[in-house]
Amino acid sequence: MLKLKRNVLLFFLIVMSNCYLAAQNVDTPLNNAVRFYELQQYPKAIQAFNQLIKNGYATLSAKNKLSVLLKLAYSYKQNKDEVNAERLYRQAFSTFPKLISDDAKAYVNFAQVLANNGKFQEAQEYLSLSENIQSTKSQSGNTPQNMSSPTSQKSTATFNNTINYKIEYLDINTSGPEFSPMYYKDGIVFCSEKESSTKLINDKGSLLDLYYLDDLKKVQQSQEPNADKRKRKNTTKNSKALGDDYYSRQTSNDTKTLNYFSGEEEKQSNQPANSESFSKALNSKFHEGPATFNHDFSKIIFTRNNSTGNRKGLSEDNISKLKLYISENINGNWEEAIELPFNDNEYSTAHPAWSKDEKILYFASDRPGGFGGMDIWAVSYNNGQWAVPKNLGKNINSKGSEVFPFVDENGNLYFSSNGQGGEGDLDIFFAEMNAGQSISKASNIGKPFNSPFDDFGIISDGNRQIGYFSSNRKLGEDDDIYRFSVEKTISDCREMTIIVFDTKTKKAISNAVVVITSADNHLESKKTDVNGNITFCTTQDTDYSFKIEKEGFVVKTIGYSTKGEIDKESSTLEINLVKQEPVELQISTSKNSTSTPKNLNPANLKNKSMLTGFVKSEIDQKPMEGVLVSFINVCDNSIQQITTGADGSYTFYMNEDCDYTIEVSKSGYGKNVNKIKKVKKGNAKVISQDLSLFKEGDLITMNKIYYDSGSATLRKDAMRELNKLTITLQKTPTMVIELGSHTDSRGDAQDNLNLSTKRAQAAVDYIVSKGISRNRILAKGYGESELVNSCADGVSCTEIEHQQNRRTTVKIIKIK
Repeated sequence: MLKLKRNVLLFFLIVMSNCYLAAQNVDTPLNNAVRFYELQQYPKAIQAFNQLIKNGYATLSAKNKLSVLLKLAYSYKQNKDEVNAERLYRQAFSTFPKLISDDAKAYVNFAQVLANNGKFQEAQEYLSLSENIQSTKSQSGNTPQNMSSPTSQKSTATFNNTINYKIEYLDINTSGPEFSPMYYKDGIVFCSEKESSTKLINDKGSLLDLYYLDDLKKVQQSQEPNADKRKRKNTTKNSKALGDDYYSRQTSNDTKTLNYFSGEEEKQSNQPANSESFSKALNSKFHEGPATFNHDFSKIIFTRNNSTGNRKGLSEDNISKLKLYISENINGNWEEAIELPFNDNEYSTAHPAWSKDEKILYFASDRPGGFGGMDIWAVSYNNGQWAVPKNLGKNINSKGSEVFPFVDENGNLYFSSNGQGGEGDLDIFFAEMNAGQSISKASNIGKPFNSPFDDFGIISDGNRQIGYFSSNRKLGEDDDIYRFSVEKTISDCREMTIIVFDTKTKKAISNAVVVITSADNHLESKKTDVNGNITFCTTQDTDYSFKIEKEGFVVKTIGYSTKGEIDKESSTLEINLVKQEPVELQISTSKNSTSTPKNLNPANLKNKSMLTGFVKSEIDQKPMEGVLVSFINVCDNSIQQITTGADGSYTFYMNEDCDYTIEVSKSGYGKNVNKIKKVKKGNAKVISQDLSLFKEGDLITMNKIYYDSGSATLRKDAMRELNKLTITLQKTPTMVIELGSHTDSRGDAQDNLNLSTKRAQAAVDYIVSKGISRNRILAKGYGESELVNSCADGVSCTEIEHQQNRRTTVKIIKIK
């Protein structure tokens, strides 16, 4: 059974199929693929549709071609393969640019895929396109004319506006500044004023230190102070507006001014609630912060004024610029901070943001080569060595100032800018990134994150579900830290209709009982009407379980999740039930059996669990005839056996509280062995287990084995896919394979060949480390010699198109 996974917009848990549909499967490849799709068996639908695209797609009508692309894209989406889902949707919209009628719903599905891939702005554009179509249809009843491409539309809204966010003012804020939080272990490190004022410059000067809150659970929402309790003192004549002196916040080391408050109501101590000074070794008499950390928090990179020891460093214009410093934690103590090599006395280098893989450091700087005041730059880090910083270009930077970058867990970039329009002053922007390069122009993330005042220093999870940011929105005065989270509204109702029907006859089933269980164990029971329907409300970000019962039918339970849903449009879920009918079985007993099989005559089968499925060839997914299927009871070693017919189907009944092993084999093919876990007493169910067999010469593309650009190091997601291949090799001990690695066309051909060879060898080494004999796997690098599309040298392609060529293939060389 497939598990519900977080951030999946719509994911069904299929626990049954039935043997009657198998007879209908001897049909065209299109009908075969559609059948899997309608049964919500999305992995099988993906294989069937892909095979159809390879063989027979050209003969389809235009309507069926569009249907194939959209159904395949949706299957990838439901299988949580967002990369391929995006690829297929783009192919569909490129081939068929104007969708109408029910097909236009694909725009909403594509928007959800884009959102999961972090492409919020583009997702909003497709949502707007769908809304425009619906609006035009409701007003005129006609297909909209002269519809422009969604990517060419200028949308003033942003994607996150389709989600309700809760913004909280926090109790860690004081009358002084708190800003630029960064995750550290179970808490956050942020910038705030020192506990006692400094006399380093003058009475109106103040410095910033790094503070640490060790547990985010300690952070509470707080009531914002009244305006009459926070009054700003007049600053000196020389004070400058925010951002004038090379970075967003001034310190006493720059203009000798800082936001400064007084009055009887002011707190006696400016130390943030529940927090402590982050490190006496790092906090000095100069300004420290913001900061960033590596993945295990053993290294910190932070901003500090140009200094050596206790001496302040000055530029030629007598200003202490900002620099970046790095320190390592040894045995619980932070070592002396070391200046990074790309700093300079004559310009500021500040606001670090380290990528999760530690390969790229983003920062803000006014160094030569930029577009305006401060720009966002990136520098590569490899084996302890820093490369030459590179400006991120016009997709990110403007004639204004871009500051306070943050890189999320997906490698995408947030930053603030006052030069690209928006709500006012500094606004927070978002940009998709790949290996330190922007994929598209940065987009304003809109309200409620941005206000007419300064908004900056955001940190967030990869889906922007929860996080923190800084703003002086309260009175346009000092900076405070706010928490944001996706808000669940009880009154929100996303209507769902469940339709229950007979699998064989396709007729609606009335008076079927549907028991609805949500994640909080709330139970609701409804009966279907004469049309087999029930209707009820789902809520956002909730997992559901539906149990459907009807006398004379096998009980069925499926799962459904609203996690990640971005709209409130109604949805429909069709559920098919199988009638309880006896099936003739061939029973045999193994030589080692110490007991005889239990009586399985039809009279005793009514309340038994059933295993049913199909056996197909792995590559073309065609039903296999003449396959011996053995179903072995682990409790008493009794065996049920059946040889598949033309439809490739099989069905077995199961005893309760016994594990089973199912084996399928055929001459010229490998053997497939799977374990079936026991069914508890009184919990009869139908279990679906489709099986497939390999033959010599089969070629399989493993689409989910990705490498970082230019790297042969296996990523964790690639290891998960290789683990699946390892299991296949364990199940088929006579199988010998070639593992091939392919690159895209970018770069030198010989370098690509060498890189692909290293990648293939790395994959083989990993599988061998799992106990597979090395003489069963051949590593082969193909470089760019076998591209799957037209993205050769000199051809302009998207990153998604290049990703299609960076793939791993498995060829079955031999099966004894």
